Amino acid sequence: MTDRFAPPNGTALAVCDQANGTYCGGTWKGIQDNLDYIQGMGFDAIWMSPIVAQMPQWTSDGMSYAGYWQQNLYEINQAFGNETELQNLVDDIHARGMYFMMDIVVNHMAFNGEVPSVQYEVFQPFNDKKYFHPYLEPAYNDKDPENSEKCWMGSWDVPLVDIDTTDPIVRQLFTMWIKTQIWKWGVDGLRIDAGINVEPEFFPDFMEAAGVFGTAEVYTAYDEIACQWESTVGSVLNYPLYWKITDAFQDSDGDMSGLSDMFKSERSNCKDPLSFGTFSEVRIALSFEDSTKLTTAEPRCPTFRQPHDRPRTRAKRCSIRRNVRWHSRRISRIRAALHRRHQSVH
Repeated sequence: MTDRFAPPNGTALAVCDQANGTYCGGTWKGIQDNLDYIQGMGFDAIWMSPIVAQMPQWTSDGMSYAGYWQQNLYEINQAFGNETELQNLVDDIHARGMYFMMDIVVNHMAFNGEVPSVQYEVFQPFNDKKYFHPYLEPAYNDKDPENSEKCWMGSWDVPLVDIDTTDPIVRQLFTMWIKTQIWKWGVDGLRIDAGINVEPEFFPDFMEAAGVFGTAEVYTAYDEIACQWESTVGSVLNYPLYWKITDAFQDSDGDMSGLSDMFKSERSNCKDPLSFGTFSEVRIALSFEDSTKLTTAEPRCPTFRQPHDRPRTRAKRCSIRRNVRWHSRRISRIRAALHRRHQSVH
């Protein structure tokens, strides 16, 4: 979360009034100044807050520091820095052989004022009421697509005005926008906010235009629902597994059978559950009354899926990951791919 992570080196810390939801001073330069720290922990990708311009006012619900109260897709959030600072951060990320994942919102725009007073002209590029669903009171229901895809989120005083993503013009504007964003900033992946609130049919053309990996926030405990978005986005955050993991490990009476059943169900209902973003840690410190305390579990080394790659032992795979010459070749491939992408656009 950009605003809450770090200010630039040498900058005095701002007074951070978290209770009132104000900005606290974190910037893109602050992230760049801490890339050694981030990379040193073993991360090879950075998912940051949305970068687009936000609703500027303080409201009864706080301010837009999280980045999900957008108003202008064509401008950046000046509270996080300027265009040069953002580009410098992305360039530094790529120079390290790391990846930049951009958080985006395709479900709504935010307005500071009661629902009847929404001024649609402040939204860009969707500056007309015709691009939005009529007001429906927030009432989240993941089993009712009519409800989840058309109801407005937010509050009566700070509504998140629901974009009609079934409109062909809206879809065209979004595909043009995402193409520009991918090219301009060198985006390697997308995290799509409120994915379940946008019909799955919106995403095939959108993801084709993006041309990068994407994972959607589909907030549901039901894998058969989540996998409707996996089939059109390519990946989702694994909320169905999240609750089963919690049930299994939160105490000594955890439900392991439910966890096992969800693994089986996802394999049955989804195309590729291994592509999902999971909610788990590589370091654990669970303490059960009837068991020994578990600490500092060794981080797992990922399995690299390569054509014609023979099975290797875990130690061998890790040695490949740490091989400097292999890593250098990987950086070179990333740079070459970025160059080809920019050349093709020009």
